[in-house]
Amino acid sequence: MQNSNSIRLAAHGEVWFKDQQPILDLMRSQCSATRSAYQAVHKDGLHGNDVKKRVKKDYMSALNQRYISDACSVAQGVVQENAIFGGKRNWERLVNGSMTKEEWLSKRNNRLYSRGDRTKDGNPNIRIKGDKIFVNDPSQRGKWIEGKVFVPKKSKPDLDCYDVRLVHESGKFKVVIGWEKEVAEPKPDFSNGCIGIDTNPSGLGAAEVDYKGNLLHHHFETEQRIQFASKNKRDSDVRLLAKRIIVLAKEKNKPLIIEKLSFKNQKSGFRKFRRMKHNFIHRRIIESIKSRASKEGVALVEVNPAFTSKLGHLKFQKMFSMPIHNVAAMVIARRAMGIQERQTFVVKKADKPNKDGKIPWNLEGRQGSCMLSERAWSWLRDCFLKPKQSSLTGTRLDVVSRTTIGRSVVQSTGEPIPTTGRGGCGNALGEERLPCKSGDVRFLQIC
Repeated sequence: MQNSNSIRLAAHGEVWFKDQQPILDLMRSQCSATRSAYQAVHKDGLHGNDVKKRVKKDYMSALNQRYISDACSVAQGVVQENAIFGGKRNWERLVNGSMTKEEWLSKRNNRLYSRGDRTKDGNPNIRIKGDKIFVNDPSQRGKWIEGKVFVPKKSKPDLDCYDVRLVHESGKFKVVIGWEKEVAEPKPDFSNGCIGIDTNPSGLGAAEVDYKGNLLHHHFETEQRIQFASKNKRDSDVRLLAKRIIVLAKEKNKPLIIEKLSFKNQKSGFRKFRRMKHNFIHRRIIESIKSRASKEGVALVEVNPAFTSKLGHLKFQKMFSMPIHNVAAMVIARRAMGIQERQTFVVKKADKPNKDGKIPWNLEGRQGSCMLSERAWSWLRDCFLKPKQSSLTGTRLDVVSRTTIGRSVVQSTGEPIPTTGRGGCGNALGEERLPCKSGDVRFLQIC
C-alpha cells in the first residue's frame, strides 16, 4: 500500500491594479509590522502571542489581526541574527551612494503576504476568483481592492487553501500562489538495487549498487554557478541537478537514497551537519530532489548520513579509486538496504592527545586512516558497524598422513595408529573412516 505525502506547489503570475497606492500602503504597513515582530523576537526575546500583542499596539489601526498574524509568522521564520530587510546588497548600494533612499525604501516595503485557510474561502485576506484578485483593505470594513491576475494556464492553483504573496518590482506587481497537494508515495523496492546520493555545496555524488550492495556505477553531478552566482541562477542550476538525478533513477528503475538532515536551529550535531545546516545551497538541493521525486513518482528514502565519508574512506575509496563524495554515496545506498559495514580496520589509541587533552582513537585500514574521539568511535561502533571477524580458534588439530607401511597410518609424531577395514583407515577408537589414497592428508581431533 502506498503512503500519501504532501508536496508544496507554486504558481507565478502578474497582477494589475487600477489604483496602486492602497496596495503600496498595505505593503508598507505589513513590512513594518514584520520588522517590529523580528525585533520583538530577536532583541526582546518574546515568543508566541506575546509577539502579536507587541505588534498590535502599533499596527492595529492600519492592519487587521490576520495581516498582523501573517507578519509575525514571517518574522519568526527569519532565524539569522542582524537580518537586513531589503537585502544586504541594496544596503551596501545605499551606503555607497549608488541607490537613493526612496529606492531603498521601495525595496524594503514591497511585499504583502496572506496565509491560506480552508474555513475562510481558501484565503481570508487575498482571494482569487477566476481572473480577478480581491485584496482586503482594513481601512474600511468590507472594503476590497479589486485587480486582474494573469497566471499561466499550465499552473492551476488549488483554491481550497492557498497562500498569496504580492511583490512590487520595477513598477509591476508579481504574485506567487502556493498550495499543498497530496501525492502517492511509492514504496521503495530494493530487488534491483538503489542509487545513493551524497549532497555537497559543490554538487552531488551518485553511486549505483545492485541488490547485494555491490558497486555498479558512480559519477559526480555539478553545476558551476551553484556556489557563486546570484540567487535566481543558483536556484535554476539546483533544479537542473535535481532533474538529472531523478531522470537517472527513473531510467534505472531504482529508488533514490538521500541524507536525512534536519535544518533546525540547534547547536549540537556532528561536524558535517554543523557545516551543512547553515548552507543555503545544501538545503535547496535536498528540497528540490524531494519535490521532483514526488512529482515524478520516484521512491525516495532518507537515511542517517553519520560517518558515511569515514567508512567510505577506510573501506572503499582506494579499492575503487573513487572520489570521497561518491564513496559516501555508496555507503548511503548500502545503509538504506540494511547492509552494515564490517570492521575490517584496526582500531587503537593514538600516540598523542588532541587539543582537548584527550587521546583519540586511530582507525587504520588498508584503504586509509582517520582519527575519532572516544564518543564518536563508540557511536560508530555500536550503531553502524558489524563486529570484527575473530580469528579461527578451537582445539588443536594434528596432521595424519597415509603411508604404505603395511596396514597402518603414521601420525605426525611418528607413532603408528591401528586401522580397521581393508583399504581404509580408522581412528584410534577403531571407528571406520573413508578410504584414503596415497598422499592424502587427514586431520584427527586431539581432545
